Amino acid sequence: MGAFSDNLKKEVRLEFMRPEQVEEAKRTCPNIYVPFGSIEWHGYQNVVGLDALKAHEQLVGLAVKAGGVVYPPVYFGAGGGHGDWPSSFMVSAAPMVTIVTDLLKRFEADGYKKAILLSGHYPNRSQYLDTAIDAYAKGGGTMRVLAIVENQAPGVGGDHAAKFETSFMLHLHPESVDMARLDESCREDVSGPDEKKNWMGSEWKGHPCYGLVGADPRGNASAALGRENTERLIAHLEQWLRQEPA
Repeated sequence: MGAFSDNLKKEVRLEFMRPEQVEEAKRTCPNIYVPFGSIEWHGYQNVVGLDALKAHEQLVGLAVKAGGVVYPPVYFGAGGGHGDWPSSFMVSAAPMVTIVTDLLKRFEADGYKKAILLSGHYPNRSQYLDTAIDAYAKGGGTMRVLAIVENQAPGVGGDHAAKFETSFMLHLHPESVDMARLDESCREDVSGPDEKKNWMGSEWKGHPCYGLVGADPRGNASAALGRENTERLIAHLEQWLRQEPA
């Protein structure tokens, strides 16, 4: 399910491809894209797998436009201070450095030339992705590799389960969002579209925005905003793919 996955003319998701399809994809465009995320609280309105689901569908959109294949979502989050929340399972960074370094080595051995590591859980980049890319390069790796989180792309917004992440999911996986969970109560305190708030504190328990960080999604999140930001992100990643190393 997904805005791009539901409309594929040619399969780009690696786990659904047969060997000959993978080889043809590599001959045409030897790029591989890996979505990283977490399982963690993302408010009452969003599913707990939001981070990786979001990144995966964004990369499917990239593969549709630019070629390449998309690795299955990696649901391991590190850092971010959300580990004590219900259904929030954080892991240590060190083993993830080893896993990602090994993955990059295997991608190169399999014939890929470029890799994009997109994390929907923003702390993953500083916790383990950058370190893994550095270890891969120091070990002789030759692929071009980019680690990025969405709001590092120009003009792309980001937050934790608030206006922007909810908008991304309204565009990418609309069936996964239940906006009624936000709209049924406390409408009198809806804040402006650009006013950022932190609803993580225990004093917010019972509030529909409990656990969110960012601009209020109530009345401000939309599929149109999610589509606009997704298009900007994909355009930025396409530009990186077109660039040649110095």
